[in-house]
Amino acid sequence: MRVLIVGNMGYVGPAVSAQLRRTWPQSILHGFDNAYFAHCLTGVARLPERALDIQFFGDVRDFSDGLLAGYDAVVQLAAISNDPMGDRFQDVTLDINQNATVALARAASAAGVKHFVFASSCSIYGVAEGGPRRERDTLNPVTTYAKSKIGAEKALEQIDSAMTVTCLRFATACGMSDRLRLDLVLNDFVASAMVTGKISILSDGTPWRPLIDTLDMARAVDWAVSRSPDNGGRYLVVNVGSNERNYQVRQIAEAVAQALPGTALNINTDSAVDSRSYHLEGSKNPLALSCSV
Repeated sequence: MRVLIVGNMGYVGPAVSAQLRRTWPQSILHGFDNAYFAHCLTGVARLPERALDIQFFGDVRDFSDGLLAGYDAVVQLAAISNDPMGDRFQDVTLDINQNATVALARAASAAGVKHFVFASSCSIYGVAEGGPRRERDTLNPVTTYAKSKIGAEKALEQIDSAMTVTCLRFATACGMSDRLRLDLVLNDFVASAMVTGKISILSDGTPWRPLIDTLDMARAVDWAVSRSPDNGGRYLVVNVGSNERNYQVRQIAEAVAQALPGTALNINTDSAVDSRSYHLEGSKNPLALSCSV
């Protein structure tokens, strides 16, 4: 099997590359990335790209269609994935997360690629009262990032071809990586506790977040790159998370403080409530996930 991982040099990419190499040891794995975060290594002695056969460099908005010839699967991880950045640079976020994704998928279809895997997000549920969100529930995004993911999903569904498309609506990522992100809720709390000895929550801590470890995200991608269209249809949107992994923000902070004794916890109960709050319903999730707080 020949697989191209686009955006492989970010937070999740190293785990995806390693997982695919373990599952498909004789496969040909290539990466494509602009390498903005290539130097952001988390103390590893060897580059995570060692799992790949070739690493290509470039901007996903200027992708050469000729690079797609001969691949069985394309995994699209490339995105502006930080909400403050997305809201400040809205046009760029939409161009990369939505427009470039759709252009890449159309080119992949034209090149005869059999599987297209898109890293979507459960943040598209946004403000979601009334119980866990299922795949067909109403979407209520509050950020440019979330809107770009919805736009990409809708456009991918309209591609008329035999290519199997899987949109993985990931829960909030957490856990270790060869290229670690510390702006994600659990990782942020752990880093703050370790460095400063305290955790400060800028909201009242009541919003809900589903969590998923990077290793489980990689396992989901592994499943999707060879998913049969008989299993879910040619186009499939699936929540990738677990019913048991929904936590309130203050619960996450309290768990970190308990794991790191001596951590001071400050919750700003007088602040405005963060409107982004959603439970994830993961009954369709194809994996038994391991992430827990």
